[in-house]
Amino acid sequence: MKKKRKSNKVYRLRRLAVFLVPLGFALWFWPQESSFTTQLKSEQTSISEEIYTIEERTPIEEDGITRFEYDIVVHGEPSTDELQSVSHDVIDDVKQSDQFQAALLRFYDDAAYIGTEPPLGEAVFAPEGDYALADWVEPGQTDEMMFGWQLREKEWATKLTDAEIQIWRSWQNQYTKQNPDDPDAKAKVTRIIATKYELDPKTVQQIVLKQHVWAAL
Repeated sequence: MKKKRKSNKVYRLRRLAVFLVPLGFALWFWPQESSFTTQLKSEQTSISEEIYTIEERTPIEEDGITRFEYDIVVHGEPSTDELQSVSHDVIDDVKQSDQFQAALLRFYDDAAYIGTEPPLGEAVFAPEGDYALADWVEPGQTDEMMFGWQLREKEWATKLTDAEIQIWRSWQNQYTKQNPDDPDAKAKVTRIIATKYELDPKTVQQIVLKQHVWAAL
């Protein structure tokens, strides 16, 4: 009994199926791979933002020289090695938009300290790592610059609590309103803050002293 030969249409359909099935799988998985890559980039950006925050950016033009100063809050309890790594990350970030001949990075563990001595230290990015040598290069010539660090390895057990930082900040704000020539200014401010927070004046004094030590060591 002769078998009937299948029509060319059947063979064409089979070949089409062989082609379409793998293509379907490829199209199915391709968007997921792209989505994963986008998600990974987003997570990397998020991690970077969690490590530090550039709170203030100040351009300084003087004698034809362009310098930038950055106040940076570093989150967590960074070591000096980690602060060096953050320094590189910050410069990689800001040099995309800021054309400078030198940059000063000030590091803080809390934004309340900005405007005072940076407790975590500083980093300079400039020719020879020297802020004063900014005129050696043109704005944006970052390949001719290097880091100079003055970072502090902190004893994190001695840092101020959030409540202590709030009291210190209130004391500092009140003190700036006083006559700098008044020898009793600090004592007056201490009494004002002690009354405001219902604390013993000695406790307020201890918090202010604790912050001075934290910033200096």
